[in-house]
Amino acid sequence: MTEQRQRPAPPETLDDDPPVEAVMTRRLVGVDPATPLGTALRLMVAGNVRHLPVVREGRCLGMVAEVDLLRGLAARQGPFGAATLLVADVLRPAPEVPPGTPLHEVAARMDRECTDALMVVAAGRPLGLVTATDLVRALAGRVR
Repeated sequence: MTEQRQRPAPPETLDDDPPVEAVMTRRLVGVDPATPLGTALRLMVAGNVRHLPVVREGRCLGMVAEVDLLRGLAARQGPFGAATLLVADVLRPAPEVPPGTPLHEVAARMDRECTDALMVVAAGRPLGLVTATDLVRALAGRVR
């Protein structure tokens, strides 16, 4: 019986469809659902991010995007004066993908769910965030 060896893939195919963990943002800036909208917006500016995972006890409850915060801040003037809105008031679901998900599946999921960001989660814990900008950067790096 002869031993069959697997031949390595040609170099041009190795990164053809990398997993999401290769391009995701690992440095997460998160907030508690009880965080005031103004505080969350200042965190976005300071961290130079457009999405904040909303986390309690290590679990991701959803996320807020800068547009959510701006809409909330613009709408907070009610008939009885200014309302103090919290992140929980503008929270959106955070679609999740596992870290090994190929980028083509990530892009298809963003399209299907009309979102520009997905949480990368393993065993219920957030590992990172992937945005449409991350996908564009990955694609741009492949085009020479």
